[in-house]
Amino acid sequence: MTEKLPVMELMVTIVDRTKAVQATNFFKGKNVSLTLSCWGRGTASTEILDILGIGEKEKIVVFSLTPRSWIPALITQISDAMQLRNAGRGILFTIPLSSVNQGIPRRYLSAVREKKNEERVMYKTNENKYELIIVSTEDGFVDSIMKSARNAGARGGTVMKARAVGDETTESFFGLKLYDEMEILAILVQREEKSKIMSAVSRTLAEKSPEKSTVFSVPVDDVVGVGTDLENPAPA
Repeated sequence: MTEKLPVMELMVTIVDRTKAVQATNFFKGKNVSLTLSCWGRGTASTEILDILGIGEKEKIVVFSLTPRSWIPALITQISDAMQLRNAGRGILFTIPLSSVNQGIPRRYLSAVREKKNEERVMYKTNENKYELIIVSTEDGFVDSIMKSARNAGARGGTVMKARAVGDETTESFFGLKLYDEMEILAILVQREEKSKIMSAVSRTLAEKSPEKSTVFSVPVDDVVGVGTDLENPAPA
C-alpha cells in the first residue's frame, strides 16, 4: 500500500533584515529544507510602524514549504523564538496550496513519520479571516498604489523586487535582453475589506501602469504578528 503523502502549505515570515540569519536558521533547525528568502521593504505609514511589524524599511521575506501537520508547532515555536506576538517584531502567515510537485512532500515523508507521535502545541488559527493581495507593477509606481490601498483601509504592506520574464517583445541592446524591473507589493487584509482595497488598487493601476500590472488575492490561514490593530483600524 502506497504511503499517503503529507499535505503541504506555504509559510511566509516577514521580519527585519537584522533577523534574517535567525529566521533562516530556525527553519533549517526544524528540518524545513525547502526554504527561500528574498529582500523586501515595509510600506507602513509612520503612525502604525510598530503595529504591523513592518516599521523598519528593510525586510527579509522567508517562504517555507512545510507539511500542514507541522504548522501548529512551527507557529508556536517561531513566534516564541522571534517574539512575533509583540508589536513591531514581524508577521507570519500560511497559504494553502492547491497542488504541489509530488517530489516535494516525498522529501518530508520520513520526518513526518518520525514526528507523528510527538506531542504538539496547538495554535489557534485565523482560518478564513484574512487574504493576501498581491500587486505586480512597474518599478516606481508602488508608493502610489500603496497610498490608494491605505486610503481604502489597508494598514501596510511589503515590497519585493522582481524581474519580468517571458516577454517575446522585450527589446535588446547590443544583443543583451533588457528585462523590465518590477515590484511586488503584498498586502495582508481582512477578507471583508479585500474587495474595497482591490478596487482602489485597480483604479490606480489603470491610471499609472495599466499594461504591465496585475492584482490578485489568495486566501490565508494562520496569521501571527498582526494583532487587533488590523481588525480595528484607527479612524482616518
